[in-house]
Amino acid sequence: MKKLTITTLGLLSGLAVSSSAFAHPGHSTTASFAEGFLHPLTGLDHLAALILMGVFAATCTKQVATKLVAFVCGALLAGFMIGVEWVHASDAETLVMASLFVLPVSLLAYRFTGAVKMLAMIAMGGFSVCHGLVQGAEAQGALFQYGFGTMVASLSVIVLSLLITKLVEATARSMRVA
Repeated sequence: MKKLTITTLGLLSGLAVSSSAFAHPGHSTTASFAEGFLHPLTGLDHLAALILMGVFAATCTKQVATKLVAFVCGALLAGFMIGVEWVHASDAETLVMASLFVLPVSLLAYRFTGAVKMLAMIAMGGFSVCHGLVQGAEAQGALFQYGFGTMVASLSVIVLSLLITKLVEATARSMRVA
């Protein structure tokens, strides 16, 4: 499973840095719940980062996975709130792109202890803030609904990717036993 997880993390990172990753096509930024919900689902950069978090969380204990998901969602929300007020938040898009390279390394480094684990947590939080920042900067109008939509979609992607990873892992394990 460890090799599958590392391979999945690498493939998702590569996919996410394609030229279409930053386009966010198919929705406007006029704030509504539906537009907010679509935002992280239609930008491959956001989608890949959320899937990476879910795949990684699936390798952790339930308690650690719950804390990790809560931490990421809190950082996304904090970034969103900052992005709503920060005019130049779109400059963070470069950091979002960088997160797709550094995030898999951070997730793997989280397995260590001490300073390495602390640096991994700082990187995960920082990049989650950057993703939220860009979402907040692009929102206009009914900000609460838009922000709530992005959080629901983000949490859904993380949890679904966690559950799918667990299912694939269980299926692979049962196939080896049979």
